[in-house]
Amino acid sequence: MARSRRNSPWLKETSQRSGFDNFDRFGKRLWRGIKQDALLLAPEEFDTPPPSSKPLGGADIDRGSIRTGWDTTVVPSVSDPIIQYITAAGGITLNSTQPWLLVVGSNAVINITANPQVQLGQQGDVLGIQCVGSGVTLEDGTGLDLAGGNPFAMTSGSIITLVCNRTDNLWVETSRVQNGGI
Repeated sequence: MARSRRNSPWLKETSQRSGFDNFDRFGKRLWRGIKQDALLLAPEEFDTPPPSSKPLGGADIDRGSIRTGWDTTVVPSVSDPIIQYITAAGGITLNSTQPWLLVVGSNAVINITANPQVQLGQQGDVLGIQCVGSGVTLEDGTGLDLAGGNPFAMTSGSIITLVCNRTDNLWVETSRVQNGGI
């Protein structure tokens, strides 16, 4: 790092790699340079050598052969939404890989008459349902325990969160947001 002082209480050091400056006033430095390969560097620019001289990945990767005992696993993604088109008699069915469902009435506002309105899950399952198009109305009863016994007329953007209570065979409402909070 180049040091310069011109009748000033300030001392300036410049990293020889990045060109960033460090100012020192009356002996109080923000950082001290570190020497590496004949260059003075800021501490965050110092390259730490790897802890081992052995190549990463092991010998079987170096030979280019397939590792013994390998297997593939498909991990379902909750970021790949599936939109359910709801009918009154069909209700809402669960997708075991996604705790968040996107639903839409089949080209009209649907009042679900199926019993149960939402297929039961496992005890303690949390389920989020978001309406993304034509409305869907959920009624208290027939598998749902809605807050205050009030129906929920979901429109595009509405969200309801439910917890499964297998003791009573109900989905219990924990929260609702009309129009996505708009």
